Amino acid sequence: MEHETKNSERLTIFIAAAAGMAISNNYALQPVLPIVARDLSVSQETTGLIVGSLQIGYMAGILLLVPLGDKLKPATLVAWQFLLLGLALFLGAAAPSLDALLAAACLVGAMATNAVHLSGVAFRVSPPQTRGRAVGTVAMGISAGILLSRFVGGLIAQMSDWRVMLASFGVVAVVFGGLCWRLLPRHASQQSQEPYLRLLISLTDLPRQHPLLREGIAVGACWFFIFSALWVCLALGLAEPPLRLTPAQVGLFGFAGLLGLFATRPAGQFADRWGHRPVILGGFLLVVIGCLFLYVSSASIIGTAIGVALFDMGCFAAQVANQTRLLAIDAAARSRIYSVYMFTYYAAGAIGSVVGPMIFLRYGWSAMCELSIVLACFGFGLTLMNHRRARREDNRMPSLDDEAV
Repeated sequence: MEHETKNSERLTIFIAAAAGMAISNNYALQPVLPIVARDLSVSQETTGLIVGSLQIGYMAGILLLVPLGDKLKPATLVAWQFLLLGLALFLGAAAPSLDALLAAACLVGAMATNAVHLSGVAFRVSPPQTRGRAVGTVAMGISAGILLSRFVGGLIAQMSDWRVMLASFGVVAVVFGGLCWRLLPRHASQQSQEPYLRLLISLTDLPRQHPLLREGIAVGACWFFIFSALWVCLALGLAEPPLRLTPAQVGLFGFAGLLGLFATRPAGQFADRWGHRPVILGGFLLVVIGCLFLYVSSASIIGTAIGVALFDMGCFAAQVANQTRLLAIDAAARSRIYSVYMFTYYAAGAIGSVVGPMIFLRYGWSAMCELSIVLACFGFGLTLMNHRRARREDNRMPSLDDEAV
């Protein structure tokens, strides 16, 4: 038993590294977009289309590829996606024009959804009592991949150029494809026999069938809207009086957000021990406290850094607990449930990225913090209400002694 647990932990660490590698490809180009614009003889403004293409591809992959996890074997699906990811990166490296690069970026974004697949695989290969910790470990790997990709991508591009950087990432993707083929499970736990189109159609029914999924979607949308809106507005707010920070100085606040990375694994352990809703409640509480710091400390670098660290930790902790409980709803529809959740989750983040600056520019930083606190309190209240309802239902369940009587 102990040997199996150690093997599971080693496999989970590999899965976390693979997930981090997959998601990193969505962010590696960001530091070198001006160089890409100059090389392709286009304006810097148009390079925003590259970032948009990556995100469009990722959202499409969540809807069209993630449900295949209920139909195909993990080793087969993940390995092929890594191989196609490598091909897309090679095509991007050889792209002769912006249009060709945009097409390759869409394919890269779609194949980067391997990170979503791998979260489900880690949940599956772990013993029930450590599944929260496993999901937290993969979340840490994904977060590390996002944070390190910009640095590594920029470093490789600086030493050579952006095309070599993309090709290098492509080679690593192919290597991970081979490793996943060898190391991941070759059989599906509960393989669906439904045709692919029927799998996609069934996505619309899942929220109606599973109240816990509806709850998970609602609370996840709350904190990812907050997360996306505040990070976009933070750059705008810190550049204004009284702080007037440069873009480089604003970027240093990302190190405060690193604390959120270290909250993922403990959050999974706490969810295994105490349950998912208590961890989500604690996450929302951290978000509220962090937003209060941001509200009252807008003129303080230290206060703002504390606020960023707290709300980042809260968002990451709540996300791990939420993912773990949703993955446990129905083993036969695990990937489809995760697909529905992640699509709505990223949609809420996209809305936050658009609406946040509008609120900030019209009403100011205080209004954005106030809206964030209101949304966090709503998520906290919804979770607390469902937690109390679940405890009342548990208390009403007859004991063995009652049944004997």
